[in-house]
Amino acid sequence: MISRYRFLLLEQAKSPLIAPTLMSRIEEGFRRLNSERPLSREALTRLRDLLTVEYVYNTNAIEGNTLTLRETRLVLEEGITVAGKPLRDHLEARNHLQALRYVEDLASAGRVEEFDLLKLHHLVMMGIEDARPGEYRREQVFIGGSGHVPPPPSDVPRLVRRFVDWLNGAGDQLHPVELAAVAHAYLTAIHPFTDGNGRMARLLMNLLLLRSGYPLAIIRKERRRAYYRALEEADRGRARPIANLVARAVDESLTLYLGSLEGIVPLSVAARELGMSADYLGQLARKGYVRAVKLAGRWYVPVDEVGRLRSRKVRRSGGR
Repeated sequence: MISRYRFLLLEQAKSPLIAPTLMSRIEEGFRRLNSERPLSREALTRLRDLLTVEYVYNTNAIEGNTLTLRETRLVLEEGITVAGKPLRDHLEARNHLQALRYVEDLASAGRVEEFDLLKLHHLVMMGIEDARPGEYRREQVFIGGSGHVPPPPSDVPRLVRRFVDWLNGAGDQLHPVELAAVAHAYLTAIHPFTDGNGRMARLLMNLLLLRSGYPLAIIRKERRRAYYRALEEADRGRARPIANLVARAVDESLTLYLGSLEGIVPLSVAARELGMSADYLGQLARKGYVRAVKLAGRWYVPVDEVGRLRSRKVRRSGGR
């Protein structure tokens, strides 16, 4: 079986998969967030609405949806139809809102069942032509630009059930963030549906994160190339690239939640306070060397991170 479906090697993934520095930052952020819980209803609603729009925009944009972030917000919050944009793009946005609410409901359950995956796919793809919402694919598919060939349709139901069994028994073996990343790659490799497999995998990833108390994590469209490369590696059974990419998304969401409590400033302001160029600080943020979060196309840095960077700069200056 493993020789035929190399992606099943992901079942053997063992901790640690995430770089120690990044994992340490996630653990510290998660600890700090838990120490502040329960957050106020107003704060939770504000963060939930903000992340929902960012998530729906990015997860659909990765797949070619043409709605901008602003247009996505108008479709979700105002129910507006954007002139000149395809009906499918609107359906993908509206469907995702319902799918996310279903994910939030599922997060309180102890297990993920096969029915949950089928129901989630139905919500994501309903009304979209030729998508067969809530049904497994009935034909062999090929992924453009990828060396991975998904299994034949006759094997899909059995492989999904094996995946679900693994998923519900793997919690003691992997850190929650690692489990979310590996499960994402595993489901994508099976490619159980005619359309919507990437969206489904990202929803499942977030279901597992929410279940463990983490905020919604966003794989951003500008990381699409790195994301697809990481999935290619996962198809070969190498889970570290996708685990670290997902971990960065988790770290950014934790940064946003903590920033809502402690304050965040635009990256340009942080750069000015630190006496460095915004371009250089932006490079550090994009590479994950500085805690930062991107919202509506702009980078923000938590106030406490600015203080940390300033103290490091002072210590280095004093040591010369």
